[in-house]
Amino acid sequence: MQWTVEQVRAAMSSALWPQLAVFVTWDDWGGWWDHVTPPELEKWTDGTQFRLGGRVGCLVVSPYARRGFVSHARHSHVSLVKFCETTFGLPSLNARTEASDGMEDCFDFSPAPTTAGAPTAG
Repeated sequence: MQWTVEQVRAAMSSALWPQLAVFVTWDDWGGWWDHVTPPELEKWTDGTQFRLGGRVGCLVVSPYARRGFVSHARHSHVSLVKFCETTFGLPSLNARTEASDGMEDCFDFSPAPTTAGAPTAG
């Protein structure tokens, strides 16, 4: 955790801060039970169900991140790829990224960017 805080702090104090978006997420099942059943996304030709896994957290750190915002949209790790595709004008890698959201609800690009604060470890 401290290593992550140090990396984010370094990014926030850099000259790139006004153009930065950092996503801190993890994909660690860890044996925790989630009371929300993951949604089925598609059914393959062999009948296999493809579904998302259990929910995982994601912190969005950016001068344009909505302060104190908790998204209730269904994002996935593919949303991070879609964010990059949209931001950098890249073509979609596949149908899944094309259909995904880019976590737009987590940002507000209308005001001037916020100044960097000092992240702290809990």
